[in-house]
Amino acid sequence: MSSPNLEVRRRLFVEGLLVRVALAGTFAFVAIVFREFGVLPAASARPALFILVGLALVNVAYWYVGRSRSFPLSDFSVHWLVDIVFLTILIHYIGGADAPYATIIYYVLVLFAAVSESRRVAVRLAVASMLAFGALVALEDSGALSPVRVWDHHLSTSAQLLAFGVSGAFILALAFVGGTLADQLKQSNAELRAASLALEEHNRELERRVAERTAELAAATQEIGDLVHIVSHDLKNVAVGATETARQLASREEGRLSDRGKEYTRHLLEDTRALSRMLEDLLKLFRATDPGASDREWVDVNEVVRGVVRRLEPHLERRNIALEVGPLPRVFAEPGKIRHIFDNLIDNACKYVGDAEAPRVEVGGRTRGGEVEYFVRDNGIGISERQRDRVFQLYHRVPLAGVNGGAPDGHGVGLAIVKRIVERYGGRIDLESEVGRGSTFRVHLPLGAEGAA
Repeated sequence: MSSPNLEVRRRLFVEGLLVRVALAGTFAFVAIVFREFGVLPAASARPALFILVGLALVNVAYWYVGRSRSFPLSDFSVHWLVDIVFLTILIHYIGGADAPYATIIYYVLVLFAAVSESRRVAVRLAVASMLAFGALVALEDSGALSPVRVWDHHLSTSAQLLAFGVSGAFILALAFVGGTLADQLKQSNAELRAASLALEEHNRELERRVAERTAELAAATQEIGDLVHIVSHDLKNVAVGATETARQLASREEGRLSDRGKEYTRHLLEDTRALSRMLEDLLKLFRATDPGASDREWVDVNEVVRGVVRRLEPHLERRNIALEVGPLPRVFAEPGKIRHIFDNLIDNACKYVGDAEAPRVEVGGRTRGGEVEYFVRDNGIGISERQRDRVFQLYHRVPLAGVNGGAPDGHGVGLAIVKRIVERYGGRIDLESEVGRGSTFRVHLPLGAEGAA
């Protein structure tokens, strides 16, 4: 398998072939224009055109041949030498030694060598180009090759040597500077790629460790949950038995107990009943938040809320609470869990409207992006900032002397259950409240089946 660096070199060289074809065509067009305007004699323009067209065809042919051979890197040097020969012949026909500035034609090769290969290859190619041009000048001066008289001037030997030296120095400097910059850029890219690969490997290792820790945590959580469920269930049976024993003691042995014994019996009965309720609440917590992805469906939340309102109608009428329910979008979930959320939030709002002159509870919702947002708002007593973060804790209730003449019932479990249900669905619940101005609970849930946990 080829390394990424080799593939980049091949790609750059292939792109260079296409650029050479385009440049050859451009120079051929310029030669035609120069011939038409008399700048370049027809005797020089004609062979120059043939050479440029030949150079373009050579590059096209090399592309087809190279593609069949998967562009081996060993062919690159051979092709560059062929290009130098063609370009040197072209320089001969546009003036030869009398046109030393024509060596600019070599610059494209040198730059592509610097970019696709290295500074060393670019310098070698620059030296080969100047040797080819020097050989051309020597052949023309010796008479072995008849010079093409294109220009009105003819450079002396010293002028040719100076022009040759200047051209050679420039093309070597171009090869050195261009190659150095290209090598530095390649080195930087290699280091960046190595760093990127190292970072990817580190991320994969981190993800693996997180997955392992998550699996371990899930297993531990499941074990704890099973243990709490079993213990709560068994303790509830014991609490029920203790409650019944205390009730029998109070009813059957009341006449034989002293006043202090009766008081102890009453406290025992109250404590065992409280213990039984707390254990029942714990069981509800685990039953209500137990995941059941296979039971999820598109829930008509409007119908769910109508059922909750029907259950609360006596309480609403007794407290004269105005309840406004807006349109509620559907959500992909378990109907029982959604009913539990709204049952707790609406019931909680009705409890804490306080002594407002016109108690009001609002329920609404909207769809935004890939989630649905529901809210339950009241104009009741509100919650202080200190208590706001604690309302979702198990067995925590907002401390109040009383609401509308009496302490609200409940055990401080409802909101804790709601929070766990929402989080199991991958959502969140927020609270906005101000003392004396009411509270707003906002529930955010994934909208569709793809967002279900």
